Order: sequence, then structure tokens, then C-alpha cells
Amino acid sequence: MKKTFARILFWDDPCLRTPAEQMACDEALAGVAEAPVLRTYRWAKPAVTFGYSQRLQNVQTLAHGRPVMRRWTGGGTVFHGGELTLGLAIPASGAFTHLTSAQIYQAIHEALLPAVREILPEAKLVALEDCRCGPVCFESPVAYDIVAGSRKILGGALRRSRGGALYQGSLHADIPPLALAEALADSVSPIQNLPALENAAATLVRERYNDPAWLNLR
Repeated sequence: MKKTFARILFWDDPCLRTPAEQMACDEALAGVAEAPVLRTYRWAKPAVTFGYSQRLQNVQTLAHGRPVMRRWTGGGTVFHGGELTLGLAIPASGAFTHLTSAQIYQAIHEALLPAVREILPEAKLVALEDCRCGPVCFESPVAYDIVAGSRKILGGALRRSRGGALYQGSLHADIPPLALAEALADSVSPIQNLPALENAAATLVRERYNDPAWLNLR
């Protein structure tokens, strides 16, 4: 079966970073990758991230004191804790250039679905008629999210730019990170330019994510 990408760079990040550092690392992926790159990671402690266009006051009400951080991507409010989180950067020169954001989202989740079904055979994509509106991501399935029964397993958010697309997703299933990379591409290689990526992320933390103006954007 043909995979979504011919080649992907993979980074199973072992560091338990702050919310600002996590978001910065994901955003930095697009700036250093010559091919699609997948980063998988976990959280040091519970935190909340929220979509670029959401209002901080509304999110803080939902967060009940948890640390909050605005994402560069869109989407709703996501409560992070024990799940595996994904950052996938797709260069603009790749095969997805001509697709809409909804089509990119669908293609990513269709590619990941077989890996999820290895653990949860009943997993499926959400149909349009099963969508529910709401501010909290994992209480409100949207089209092409992955669910198992009534439980949402994988949801995400996208941001498109001149450099390509960034997808950020949260996976609530015990899937080996490497299996996700292998589901996406025919060839998986470890990312090599980590110093450049870490430097780019540190700059983003300093200039964007640790700036109160970013958190209070809306």
C-alpha cells in the first residue's frame, strides 16, 4: 500500500519541556526540515494549549489553574497530560501543496488510522454527520478525527504558511511512536539537524511564546 510520503524524518523527543518549549519545537520543525518531519513527545505535567484565534479568558475559565499556552495552529482547547502529542511539518514543495486544509487533515488521519487499528481495531474516522461543536477539542469530534466507539482517540490542528503546513495532534492510545512514522512514509530516517532545530525553538520561546503579548493576543 502506497504511503502518504516517500520519506519522513522522525524525532521521538524524550525531553519533558514547558508548554512554551513544546509549541516552539513544533513550530521550528518547518524551518529546518528538507522533508516531512514527525516529532512525538509527552508532557512533564498537565497543561492546556489552545488555538491561535481563541480568547485567553475563555480558555483560562476551562483550564481551572492549569498552565495555558496559545498554539501557532488553530483548533480548540486541548488538555494535555498522559497522551502522546504529535508535531508534523510538511514542506510547501511536497505533495500536499495543492490540497485544502481539510484535505490535508483527512490525509494525515487516514494514513495514521491503520497504526491505531493495530491496537484499537474498532477505530474509525469521524463522519460529517457525527461532528459536535464545542470549545474543548476532545469533547467535540470534527470530520476526520479518529474515534473508537464513543471515545475520541486522535484530534489535531493545522496551520498553513508559505513554508508549508504544520499539524499538531494528540493521540489517546498506546501506539508506538515509530509505528506512526512508519504509517506515514515508506522510509523513516532519524532527524539529523537537532542543534539547528533546538536553536530555532529557543529563539521562538524567547521572541514569541514567553512574551505575554502572545498569550494575551486575544
